[in-house]
Amino acid sequence: MGIYLTKKELATVAGYSYRRLHDIDMGLPEDGKLFVKGEGGKYDLALFVQRWVRYNVDNETGDDQTLDEVKARHEIVKTRKTELEVARLEGKLVDVYEIRRLWGGVANTVMQNMLRLPSKVSPRLVMMKDSEMIAGIIDQEIRDTLTLISETPLPVEAAAEDTDDEEESEEE
Repeated sequence: MGIYLTKKELATVAGYSYRRLHDIDMGLPEDGKLFVKGEGGKYDLALFVQRWVRYNVDNETGDDQTLDEVKARHEIVKTRKTELEVARLEGKLVDVYEIRRLWGGVANTVMQNMLRLPSKVSPRLVMMKDSEMIAGIIDQEIRDTLTLISETPLPVEAAAEDTDDEEESEEE
């Protein structure tokens, strides 16, 4: 009968945070995983210690690669980098941060306009009795908001606008 602990307890044994051990574990091959499930949903301490020691020894001694192997790996990385740059230049690859910024702007526009909607239409609706007119006013305001959102520039257009703005400010 072995000793079984939770992942957090195993992390304490190793002197690392659970998050760090989880990241290490994700990068290991299946037969080298640190966390091996045992009884009651807990993890085997003996296997963890053996694999943790093997992982640390392997990291200390290195891969003992030859210079040719290191150069070959370096060339593969450079090739991949060039492929990504070409894809970006061809427009097949976009910057994640640019897309997040763009969608953040869209979400902000939606939120601001939807939050402003009640205070914008309530003064016009307060005395109305005709539900069709009320629905028409609300519908028109929603459509105006959606039109404003649809006019959000695409990343390429936004970049072009940014460079145009910079050129105008330099000319002044």
